[in-house]
This record gives sequence, structure tokens and C-alpha cells, in this order.
Amino acid sequence: MSDDEVPDMGGMGDMGDMGGMGDSGSDDDMGDYNPPPELPEGVMKEIIKEADSSNWKKPKDGDEVFVHYVGTLESDGSEFDSSRSRGEEFSFVLGQGMVIKGWDLGVKTMKKGELSKFTLAPEYAYGEQGSPPKIPANATLVFEIELFRWVSKSDLFQDGGVIKAEVQEGSGYKNPKDGDEVKLTLKATTKDGATIEEKPGLEYTMGSGAMGPLSKAVDKALQGMKKGEVAQLTCTEEYAYGSAKPGGATVTLTLEQMYETKDISFGKDQTLMKKTIVEGDGWDTAKDTAKVTLKVEAATDGASTLPGFSSQALEFVIGNGEVCDALEFAAAEMKKGEKAILTCAQPLRCTEERLGLKTVSAEKVVLTLEMQDFEKAKDTYSMSEEEKVEFGAARKEVGSNLFRSGRIEMAMQRYKKVGELFSYIDNFKEENKSKAKDLKKVCELNRAACLLKVKDFSEAKTSCDNVLKEDAQNLKALFRKAQAEFGLKNFDESMRIAKKVVEVDPQNKEARGLYKDAHVEQKKVDHQAKGLFAKMCEGLGKGPIPEPGKSAGPMDEDFDNDGDDVDLPATAADPTSGGTEDKPPDETSEAAPAS
Repeated sequence: MSDDEVPDMGGMGDMGDMGGMGDSGSDDDMGDYNPPPELPEGVMKEIIKEADSSNWKKPKDGDEVFVHYVGTLESDGSEFDSSRSRGEEFSFVLGQGMVIKGWDLGVKTMKKGELSKFTLAPEYAYGEQGSPPKIPANATLVFEIELFRWVSKSDLFQDGGVIKAEVQEGSGYKNPKDGDEVKLTLKATTKDGATIEEKPGLEYTMGSGAMGPLSKAVDKALQGMKKGEVAQLTCTEEYAYGSAKPGGATVTLTLEQMYETKDISFGKDQTLMKKTIVEGDGWDTAKDTAKVTLKVEAATDGASTLPGFSSQALEFVIGNGEVCDALEFAAAEMKKGEKAILTCAQPLRCTEERLGLKTVSAEKVVLTLEMQDFEKAKDTYSMSEEEKVEFGAARKEVGSNLFRSGRIEMAMQRYKKVGELFSYIDNFKEENKSKAKDLKKVCELNRAACLLKVKDFSEAKTSCDNVLKEDAQNLKALFRKAQAEFGLKNFDESMRIAKKVVEVDPQNKEARGLYKDAHVEQKKVDHQAKGLFAKMCEGLGKGPIPEPGKSAGPMDEDFDNDGDDVDLPATAADPTSGGTEDKPPDETSEAAPAS
């Protein structure tokens, strides 16, 4: 925040050498390109009836396909076999050699509902032997095949222990992963069809082992399933109930719902976890500055309703700090119509007077939320230069207010977003470019101050470096970088940078104090290194040990070892003090950092 507001490739060669890419090539040449054929020369395909446009998938090896067919001899057109005349669909597993080679190849090119004619040369049919008495040797055969459906099958562990067959296709694109919660129905039967166990509407956490002996097979199967999918697992004893149920088991799984759980805490430390129980509409989530209507349906400690809680539909603008941190972070991650369970391990982030939660004494808070509506904010990419500058200044002020109220993480987010807003300003008008640069610099400095407070010294150093790239003598950036180096225990570097600040501003007590404390800490490091070195040499029997060179600071003439010449606040060298927030140069006259 501001000082008066908040404490702190070799040569490419000739292009003509690039084989065919020079002037010798032409657009007409590209028209001669043909993709590789799906089928070999001995298998000719003619589509009689196209599949519906919605059926784009094709079966693969391992899938069980269900077809009708009529087979005739090409030589005289006589029919030698037909599933239609028998009135029964024919099924087989692709790629397993259960049918002639031409069938395995041809059916793989078909779509559900398609009717095609295949003409098969002898080598893709019955060859030199034929199939007497109906099919002579070296006969070319013609088959009309209609593909009705298939059941996708896969060997989950590549050992024959669990064969998964897709009975009903699911929807969407998501698959559950380890740690996710799902709702499913499970039915296990013996090979003769007797029910072993049945569990409808079961809520299960992937990887928990709660399925007992079926857990390994169930977890593996679920990882490849989609919502609404029904799958059948044919399991050997090893993957089912062992010797307790000889012969293995058949397990039918229906994946009814997936509860995606996401860590939405600022530090990704699992202190704020959102579990989606009803998926929202579309893809968009409510983002920074969006006006939302978020209903808080329940607030418990995991068992009982929190004292004083009153269910409310709250209207607020995301990112302005109008509601508690827990609701701010959750709302920014929710889609319209989404319902979620929010579990917070830091109850202070859930204090919200409008919900009757002015104070919370529980060890954790569990909130049930519904994103009823939100008005999407204007995308920054569609803003003019002037609008971007005005928007950036407004969001910077929001960050200042959040900093003052101690909501450091939210302030940090606002500062970061302003920096990202002005990541590319080369095409800006000079006046706007100057304002954008100043705002970006101020927000990088303020973000560094926030990062120091949350002890993220590495990121704080990066923010300072971003400023120093454009303004190498910026005292605030130098001082905060020195603080970050101190926090990272790079005491020599902290001393070097602090000295640089004092050289420009000799009266800067904070920088002088930081130098002194870094010097003291470095002496401790040197002393420890000396003792360790002495012990090592004693063990080697090398006699007297020369004293390692001490880390003499470049400012020893200014500071004695006791530091009696400087009167500093007790917390002056605390790298988490963060300094003060900044404003653009035209808004503040003080250049030196303050603690």
C-alpha cells in the first residue's frame, strides 16, 4: 500500500534448401495428397447406408460387436450364410481371431447404425482351403454387414484378472481420480448369477479401500468411467473375494455422480476445500469484479449447525472484500447453478455478520453453497487503454483497503491482477503507458510487501526484481529484496543490498538495522562453520586449524559489533514487517521504505 496509507537456432540457411518447401512446390501438388487407406487392397468397402451423424465412434480391438450379415459368393452371387435368415444377431470380439481376417479389419471401420458391403479377396477370407461344402477354395466373398452396437472391453491390469465391458456409455469428459468422491451403485454376483452383495447409492472415496477386496478392481475401473456409465467387471478370484468365493465374481458398476474436490485455499495447503455436489451450467465461473448472488444454505461444524447462523442469499462483487475470505475464494471458483460443500480449517475466514456468524468458535466450518446467479464482468481484453488504466487504478485502491484491514492474501491477488493487466503495453499511447508503468510498479512493490508478511520470501524477491529491471535504484524494491534475502537466510546478499540503500539514504534506520542484523546472523553462520570445520579436521588428525576468514561486512566502519551507535525499533529487521504500501510517484513524496 502507499506510504501514507498502509504499513508496510545457428543460421537457418537458404529456405530453398528445405526439401520441397521452395519455389518448386505448388498448391496444385498438395491436391494430389491422399490419406493412407483404412483397409488393405484385398478388402474393398462400399457404404450402403451411412450411420447417423451423431455416431462418430468406431469399435476397437477387444470390443464385442453385435451385427447382422449376409454372405454371398462373388462368382455367382449365391448366398452361403446369413444371420438375418436365422433371426439372431451375431457377436464376436474384434481383433481376437474369432472371425476371418477381413471381418476384423472391416468392422473396425464401421460406425453404429452403418450398413456396408465388403468384398474380400481369398487371403482375407478362407484362402486356399475354402470352407467346404459351401465356400470353394480361393473364393472371393461378399458380405453385407450392419453394425448395431458394441461393448467396449479392456483388460484393466493386462493379466486377464479384470475384464471391463462398457454396458452403457456415460456423458461428459471427466473421469474420477484418486481422492475424489463418487456416488455409485455396485452389484456383485457369482458366475452362476447369485447375488453376493448389492450397494445402491453408495458414496465412495477413490483410493480409500472402503470396497474391501473389490477396491483395487473398482478403483481402476472408475478411473476410466464417465458420469452415467454402466460397466461390467469380470474378475478372477484374485481381484474379487479370493477363496471365499471360488470362481471369481461379476461386478456391475453404475457411476451416478462425481464430486470433484478442489483445493481453493490461497496457499494450496488444503485449509479451504470445495466439493462440487451439483455441476453448474457451461464453462464460465464468476471471476474478479463479477456481481454474484451466492446462497449459503447451511453452516455447521461438521455435525451441528453453528450458533446464530441464518441462511441467506448474499449479493456482492467478487474481489472487493464485501464478504468473508472463505466466500470470496469459493465464489470465484463456482459456475452458475453449481452447488458445493466448502470445508474450512481456518474458522476466522468464515466470520460473516450477514449470516449471523460474527464470531466462530468451531475447529472447522462446513458451508453448503449455491451459486444462484452472476453478472459476468467486462473482460479486460475488450477494454480500451483508458479503461484499463482506470480499472487498474481502481483495483489497486481495493487492494489498499484490503491491506489496511489485514486481508493480506486478498490484497495480494488484486495487486497481482493489476500487474498482469499491464503485462504488454508497448502499443499504448505515451500518457497511458506512463500511467500503466507506474501502476504496475506500485502493485509489484505492494505485492512484495504482502509476500513478506506471509513469509513467501522467494516470490517477494521476484516481485522486487521485476521492479528493479525497470528501475535499478528503486529504494523500496532494494530494501524489500534485502528483507527477502534475510528471510531466505542469504545474509551476505542481504547486507550487500542494505548497504546500497544506506549509500543513497544514510538516514534510513530500517536499512541500517537490517544490515546490522544480517551481519550478526552471518557471524553465527561463520562460527558454526568454523566449529564444524574444526571437528572434521580433529577427526582427520591434522593438528591446528587455521581460522576461516570471517565475513567482514563492507560497512564495518559504520557499525561496531555491538551496534551501540544505532537506536532501532526491536522489529526493524523483521522481514515480515513488509514495509508500507506504495502509490505512483505523483501521489507520494517519500521514496524510502518504512516498516
